[in-house]
Amino acid sequence: MNEYKEYGYHKLEVGQKIRVFKTTFNDRNFYKYRITQKNYDGTLYKPYIELQFKKGVDIPNETDIIVHQFVENHRPNPNDKFHSIQWYQINDFEIVENEERNIQNAYDEFRENLDSNDMVEITADFLD
Repeated sequence: MNEYKEYGYHKLEVGQKIRVFKTTFNDRNFYKYRITQKNYDGTLYKPYIELQFKKGVDIPNETDIIVHQFVENHRPNPNDKFHSIQWYQINDFEIVENEERNIQNAYDEFRENLDSNDMVEITADFLD
């Protein structure tokens, strides 16, 4: 009974927010996202689902996106002829802005553009 749940399929929904993980191998980018399923015995099962994007799309690692249009696909599993491998072709999506990442990027840009003339010299008289 446990095996059936492990091979169960996850349904992606339009408008769903997912976190995309990126792996680079042999100068090719591979994308995936993680789902969490609970098995019948109460243990957690956390598989990854493969994602493909249109040619030329480059998404940074651990980026949140909202999916607007996708196609669900299956391909044969070489290790198990009774269960196929599920993957999604993402055709239309929107990147969700990460507030922490935006703040860090703004701070880094500020530090790069900072001149020595902008710096205030702190002296003992300044503190009094």
